[in-house]
Amino acid sequence: MSSLRVSELRHIERQYAEGIKSAAIVQIFQSKGYRFSEATLRKYVQLGLLPKSKRVGIRGRHRGSAGLYPVGIIRLVDGIKTALDKGATLEQVRLGDVGLASELEVLRHKTLEVLARFEEATAQVPNAKQRGALKKLVDKERRTSATLLADLARLASRFGGVHEA
Repeated sequence: MSSLRVSELRHIERQYAEGIKSAAIVQIFQSKGYRFSEATLRKYVQLGLLPKSKRVGIRGRHRGSAGLYPVGIIRLVDGIKTALDKGATLEQVRLGDVGLASELEVLRHKTLEVLARFEEATAQVPNAKQRGALKKLVDKERRTSATLLADLARLASRFGGVHEA
């Protein structure tokens, strides 16, 4: 079993930039020799180790919807599998840098969603002066949130070996 190389991760992230289905996640890890299934993926999500999928409508008449995970989930699963291979327990993973990185991924996606909603609302403000002032505030909060997320990521990285076996 081998962990994914950086070049492989980058390729996957480009290929699935809009999101990735659970079947593709499973296939990626099974092709690398990992025992990994959709049940395992669901378990990791339920334990809070991975972000939840988002339902996205499929184009076309009566096609329904599909669950898409943020592509960053590939790095997170890879980190979980690597930590488990080194002897860590799921609880140790949850409290270590991998689990914390997962929480930060959820926070980052939700923050981007909220900021996009603010931008959408700002665009609807009829008064140009008010719209400009609101746009400046939203831009400021985007920078503030980026700084906060970077600071939290640095903090999470300090828990790498703290909880490992």
